[in-house]
Amino acid sequence: MLKLENQNQIKEEITRIEKLTKVFSLVRVLLFICIVVFVICFITLDRFALDLTLSLVFIAVFIGFVLVTKPYYHKLRILKNLEFIYKKHENRRNLFYQSFSPDGRELVNFSDYKELDLDLLGPRSLFQYLCVAKSKEGKAKLARQLADPIQKDEKFTKCIQSFAETEEVLKLEASISLIGADAKDCDEQELLGLAKKKIHILPLGLFCCIASYILFAVLLIISLINHIQLYYLFLFIPLNFFIARKSIQSEVFAFPSTKYANLLSAYKKLSNDIKNTKIEDPYFVELQGVIEKEYSSLSRFSHLLDMLSYRQNIILSIIGNGLLYMDFIMAVIYNQFTKHLASFEACLDALSEVELMLSLAVIGMDNEVYSIPQKSDSFQIIEGYHPLVKNCIPNSFQFDGGVVLTGSNMSGKTTFMRMLGINQVLANAGGLVCAKEFHTSNYTVVTSLRANDMLQEGISTFYAEVNRMKTIMETSQNTNTLVLVDEIFKGTNAKDRIYSAKEIIKKLNGFGIHFLITTHDFEICDAEGIVNYHFDEEYIEDKISFDYKIKNGKCQKTNAIYLLKLAGVLDKNQ
Repeated sequence: MLKLENQNQIKEEITRIEKLTKVFSLVRVLLFICIVVFVICFITLDRFALDLTLSLVFIAVFIGFVLVTKPYYHKLRILKNLEFIYKKHENRRNLFYQSFSPDGRELVNFSDYKELDLDLLGPRSLFQYLCVAKSKEGKAKLARQLADPIQKDEKFTKCIQSFAETEEVLKLEASISLIGADAKDCDEQELLGLAKKKIHILPLGLFCCIASYILFAVLLIISLINHIQLYYLFLFIPLNFFIARKSIQSEVFAFPSTKYANLLSAYKKLSNDIKNTKIEDPYFVELQGVIEKEYSSLSRFSHLLDMLSYRQNIILSIIGNGLLYMDFIMAVIYNQFTKHLASFEACLDALSEVELMLSLAVIGMDNEVYSIPQKSDSFQIIEGYHPLVKNCIPNSFQFDGGVVLTGSNMSGKTTFMRMLGINQVLANAGGLVCAKEFHTSNYTVVTSLRANDMLQEGISTFYAEVNRMKTIMETSQNTNTLVLVDEIFKGTNAKDRIYSAKEIIKKLNGFGIHFLITTHDFEICDAEGIVNYHFDEEYIEDKISFDYKIKNGKCQKTNAIYLLKLAGVLDKNQ
């Protein structure tokens, strides 16, 4: 767990830079007033050379001052974000993460039952707890890595561990938050689609452009020779603007370029922060190299979008096209960018990879106990816990094959199963796990934990369970799986439930997989080829006490009647 030692220093630095930026803002205002005064003097007074010179000097000083002081404003913004990031980590440690955005609900695949059964995505989910990503691709990559992971090597996981143990990376998290602030609702795929398009220039328009410039040059020479006033030459400005607009009509120019220019500006800031972060980890150094190499394409496309956004200002567009045919120049430069598209995509992918790793590093940043999962043919977890359960009691567990788990209501069976499932998901994702040690393989997790009535679809609880069991069987035939089933076939009568459960256990044993089934039917504990475990409780002064520790053997206690009496539903003397 990170100690978060730099909070006081950050507050002091914020106070210092806020004082500086107030002074800078005041100087900017004074410089701007000076510019306005001397421009007015230039227009109204006869001191032509002096006022023009002073106007140009103050404009140059103003621009230079803005450029010099701009990094301070950016640094202040990053520091304020960083202060907010520290608060988020403190809230996460107290499990006050339910207001965090995003929660991943729009990324849920409802045909993959484990995503809801294990609370991987959606409100109060593992995704909401972990997600540091703000770009659309970064969020999607995290969701994919949790639900349908791409296998990562050991270097990836060790880099995540380095992130989890380095407070410096919180600055990257603060920089990433700028993406969410500066570029809401931006879609990187839409941006990439735009980058692949070409701007077509009409040949007639190009001819008119050249002819206009030749005519302008000829008339200028004639006017200078004959000492004719040059005012009529200003008519070329609206003429050239009209030619440019009619010659180039592309959807690229209709694109919301300002919004995406802000996105790429945030990406450039993040890229620079990543390049300046000093973490001696081979995988991170490799990513830094990719970003360093491909940064020029990101910067080039950012400048292009800035140009496109300026074009949307009608005054700048009239002046630019009227004097320089800017639309033609932008079209030529834009069409050249397709040569750099692969480089641009590589840079975006490296940035989203950093977002993914920072998200997975949250397990180590905000939990005292965590570890790198060890590859093994067995399944053994030591002091494993559920990251979303406050004060979760850790459990150690090892099994090979089938387990039937029994226990009273509220004793911890379902939470235990979700703990196993979530840690396996984290291990599959290449991340850190919530356990002192975890020896496992790349088991595909399949579940049936929330097969409730789906009345809106006309599906009963039992039929929903049947559908899930079909998925479990199909997956387990060809894949190394970890199967988790809660209260098997609870939607039907006891006789059918017991018989069906034993037949299912027989088939699962035949697949040679790991499976864990909970039940309240002790008869299922007698099924062949399984091992029994249980949770139990104690009764102290008319109160139930749970220790939430898994134990060998089947449960010997039931508490349903006791709970009814305790709640006053049944007479205590009955």
